[in-house]
Amino acid sequence: MKKQNFVIAGMLSGAVMMLLSSCLAINAKKIVEPPYLPPEEAFADAGEQEKNFKVYYSSSKSPVIDGDFSEWEGLDGVRVRRMVYGGMFNPENTDGLFKVRADDSFLYIFADIDDDEPQENKFPAPQGWRDDSIEFFFGTDTGYHTFYKSTDHRVRIVPQSKTNKSAYDVSVNDVSMVGSIKASVVYSEHGYKIEAAVPFSLLSVKKLKPKQKVRGDFQINDADGGKERARLIHWNSGKDNTYLDASSWGDGVVVALEEAGNE
Repeated sequence: MKKQNFVIAGMLSGAVMMLLSSCLAINAKKIVEPPYLPPEEAFADAGEQEKNFKVYYSSSKSPVIDGDFSEWEGLDGVRVRRMVYGGMFNPENTDGLFKVRADDSFLYIFADIDDDEPQENKFPAPQGWRDDSIEFFFGTDTGYHTFYKSTDHRVRIVPQSKTNKSAYDVSVNDVSMVGSIKASVVYSEHGYKIEAAVPFSLLSVKKLKPKQKVRGDFQINDADGGKERARLIHWNSGKDNTYLDASSWGDGVVVALEEAGNE
C-alpha cells in the first residue's frame, strides 16, 4: 500500500510540474532586442572618434568651481557624438565636449553642451536621465569585467536653473550626493556648461598618477519640447548599457598637466 501511494504521489508531482512548465512557457515574455543602433549613416558626420580620453593631473593646480570656465581652455577633450537613439547625429540638435582634470583629492569634470532647446531639469538626480543632463562613467580597474566593481562609478549632474548657476542635483550610482559634490551650471541660448568637483572618496580612488590607465564614458541626455528624453548620446558605447556594463566603456589615460603644456 505504501509503495502504491508513493507511485501515485510521484505521478501527481510529475503532472503538477508539467502543468507549471506549460504555464511558464505560455506566459513567458519574449525578449526583443531594443533598437539601440541607429542606421550606419547616422555616424557619417559625427567626426573621428577619439581613441582615449585624458585626465589632466596636477598636484598644485586645480580649477575653481565657480562658473568661470577659463581654466579649462587649451585642454583636449572628447566629443560625445555616438547616437544611441534619437535619430541621426545632428550637431544643431545636440553636441557635447567633455574634459577631465584631477589633483590629489578631486576629479574635475567639464561639459560644454550644445542644445537647440536647453531645458531646466526638475527630476531628482537618480531620475535625472529623463531630461537634459550629463553623465560621467569612471573606473580605475582596467581588467575586463561587465558588472560594476567597487571602483566603477556613474556620476550624473542635473542642471536645474537658467538663472542660478548653483542650482543643480547630482548623484553617484543613482544615490543622491547633494552637498558632497560641488558644481556650477551656466545656461546660454544654445546650451549649457557644467563644471564639477567629485571627491576621490566617492569614487574609491586614493590617488591618480601620470601614465595611469583608466576607463570611462560620457553621456548626454537630451529632452525637447517640455517632454522627456528624446536623444541619448555617448562618447564610446553604441548601446544603452553603460549604466550596468563597465566593459562598454572606453579607455582613458592620466597625463601630467604641466607636461601637456598647460601652465
